[in-house]
Amino acid sequence: MPKAAPSTSTATRSSGAPFQSAQVLRRNQACHQCRRRKLVTLFVYSDAKRPCSTCVRSHAYSVAHAPPGTELPPHPECTFDEVSESTIPDSEDSPKNRFERLENKINELEALLREKDQSSPSDDSSPSRTRSAASSYESSSLIMSYPDSLNIDPTLNGAVIDMTGFSTTPGLDDLAGVSAFVGTPFQMSFDDNISQNNMAQSQEKTYPRPEDYGEMLNPSWPKGLPNHSTLRYLVEAFFTNTPLADRMFHSRTFLASLELPSTHSKFPLPAILHAMCALGSMYTASAAPSSHGLSTACSQTVSFAELQIQAARLGLEYSLRTTSNLFGALQAQVLVALWYWYNARWSEACVAFSISLRLAVPCGLNVCPPFESISSSNMARSSIIPASSNPLEDETRRNTFWIAYMMERHFGAINNFAMFLDDEDVCQMLPVRADQFEQGILVPSDNRQWSHEPGIVHEHMDEQIDSFGLHVKASMILSKVKLFNSRYKMRRHRGDPALEPDPAGLPGMPRPDLIQSTPAFVEIDNSIKSFLASLPSHLKDPFANGTIDVSLLTAISSAHFATIILHEGHANIGRPTCISSCRVLTASRAILNLLYRAYSTSHNLALTGVFPMVCWFAAGRVLVRFLRSAIEAKSDEHITALQAEVDFISRGVISSIGESVPHARQYGKMLNDYLIQTCGKEYAKPASVCPPPRPSGESHQSEGHGFQEDDMEAPRRV
Repeated sequence: MPKAAPSTSTATRSSGAPFQSAQVLRRNQACHQCRRRKLVTLFVYSDAKRPCSTCVRSHAYSVAHAPPGTELPPHPECTFDEVSESTIPDSEDSPKNRFERLENKINELEALLREKDQSSPSDDSSPSRTRSAASSYESSSLIMSYPDSLNIDPTLNGAVIDMTGFSTTPGLDDLAGVSAFVGTPFQMSFDDNISQNNMAQSQEKTYPRPEDYGEMLNPSWPKGLPNHSTLRYLVEAFFTNTPLADRMFHSRTFLASLELPSTHSKFPLPAILHAMCALGSMYTASAAPSSHGLSTACSQTVSFAELQIQAARLGLEYSLRTTSNLFGALQAQVLVALWYWYNARWSEACVAFSISLRLAVPCGLNVCPPFESISSSNMARSSIIPASSNPLEDETRRNTFWIAYMMERHFGAINNFAMFLDDEDVCQMLPVRADQFEQGILVPSDNRQWSHEPGIVHEHMDEQIDSFGLHVKASMILSKVKLFNSRYKMRRHRGDPALEPDPAGLPGMPRPDLIQSTPAFVEIDNSIKSFLASLPSHLKDPFANGTIDVSLLTAISSAHFATIILHEGHANIGRPTCISSCRVLTASRAILNLLYRAYSTSHNLALTGVFPMVCWFAAGRVLVRFLRSAIEAKSDEHITALQAEVDFISRGVISSIGESVPHARQYGKMLNDYLIQTCGKEYAKPASVCPPPRPSGESHQSEGHGFQEDDMEAPRRV
């Protein structure tokens, strides 16, 4: 192919391109076809002729080599841009002339800026600063609206950002907008030389809260959490109204950690905060979804609490996947399970409680040195989390385990499912007193009780026991009853001598195959009596201080509930020689007496927790069975008294609590349905006479039935 003749102007040679062509074309001087074929380079393949030589040669080649019958255009297709004469550069447009025009434009801009400065005084604005600020604005894609006075003090590397006076600019359509933008100071300084003392002082100072920034979004704030003021309000409501909240968390320390920046290592785990928001919202008035940062579309289908629980579960999955804070994940899991139970979502609660208790095992919270495994394997570790750094952290972990244990035992007592941790695998110290936990006092193990000690349920150390410790022991009793009921048939089939009935039977019950006469049954029954009889003098009355000690109320109610689930399956209501009938009726009346006294106070019974409602339901169920027996015996006196007691439990307490607690609402409905099925619809109507509350010192005597709690004689037929 012949080369085009070189022009008079030659390209400058360089070491980087030693063989450049002699002709360089402008883009609009080449035809469209050559530009599509990318032939316009520093080498001359397009000569700007019309048509160009390249298109002529291509057309001639196509004509010469076209197949027979192919129709080709008679002339090559070679089109160019239509360039107006005004765009053709003037030969007199030298670089000197262009520089002069640019300098004139710069002088005009500077004059306009000075006029703007004189009309609205602001900070010093030099032309160089103007040009740099304008270029910075052109490179940015978004200007956020900040308040007129904003001081951000993040803890990342000690950065201090002063954005005082940063205001919204409407847009730089004129030079006045440029001046308004440039007049804003934006300073950032870093100080990496922060001593350890300064870091300790910075943790104690009050950090700015997200709402202090106006409408500005804080990118480090955990997604899905409400703003700081709403979050703190819900967390305080959680600590105030949720039983045992101040035992699972050290409330004073936890509330102080909320004032830290969300990026701080001591800031609470977001999953815990989400769960606290869900539980705290149950005790507060309904607020508009927008106040919690929720969209209208979401609020129409999902409640705020439900969204917070979903966020807590996502945070749990992330923590477990990354193993970033396993103990915090355990605490959040317990709260999520508790919320499910409050809201009568029993299948989800069952799974959540089992996960919480099983998660405590790899964290090593079910055992305490020296009662650990004797395995010598190098991979044998009692815990996958680091050791606690101080007594407060150690007791917080221990309390969390016991709360997870109690919640799972409480929930397992109302169903026939197997429990998820055997009592033989629990070798842990009992918790310290509330005042010792609050002050972070170290109590040595020599002065404490262990869960596996013989006689743990009825032998107490007066200087170390409080209502929370009694609550733990009552849960151990529930666990023993549950194990006896669920493993009886297997152990009996295996030939366990502890489950062999006494051939002599019981007094008044000479049958030789009574389960109540087996050594294991008698031992558990006696342990319940011993627990109630051994309560310390200052822990016998949950209402002694004018308020309700919820832990002590739950502990005593749990012991009576254990009596009911131990004897109810063997009670032959209406049979004069049935001791189990006597025991369940006495336990039900004892729970009813506690309920009467609690009802007579100003305390909101919805704040007593979930399990007391279960005890009230069990007592009501037993009384319904005795009401049926009284109906069959046509005893009007007993019918009136029993109907009034059942009505008080069902409508007076459980149903009224159910207006705010779905869990109580479901139990109230179940008790009412059981009453209709057992006695008929006419007895489900409100009773005309409601029995007055019993005096505080009255014994647990069963009215109209002629027996007391410790009376082993058979009751009269009603």
